[in-house]
Amino acid sequence: MSSLNKVCLLGNIGKVEIKTFENGKKLVQVSLATSDGYKKGDKWEEKTEWHRCIFAIPALADRAASIQKGDKIYVEGSINTNSWTTKDGEKKEIKEISCTIFKTFVKAKVDNDFHQPTTPVTAPKSNPIEADDDLPF
Repeated sequence: MSSLNKVCLLGNIGKVEIKTFENGKKLVQVSLATSDGYKKGDKWEEKTEWHRCIFAIPALADRAASIQKGDKIYVEGSINTNSWTTKDGEKKEIKEISCTIFKTFVKAKVDNDFHQPTTPVTAPKSNPIEADDDLPF
């Protein structure tokens, strides 16, 4: 039987860590915040989840190195588990998103304030259907 390990997230960047190895390869690790709103009684509550995202593919890591705190990004990848034992013999485990695709949403500076650039969305133009006397309705 087949299975699928795929994650799609859209959120805001928290911490960014860039590790460069002796062979020149980069590993970029970011914390990504996603939020979900829900109603509790008469008030709306917001719950934020933090995700650890890893960019290890060379071309992706090079592009991801320009990500900054506060950026909004979309990522796709898979969930991986990293396990290790501490010096005290305690076993630790962390879930990470190994990213294979990402897109940043660039902010445009307008009047000393940052705004998400928008592209006008227009409905597709359609050709009007000509009247046909043979239609049954």
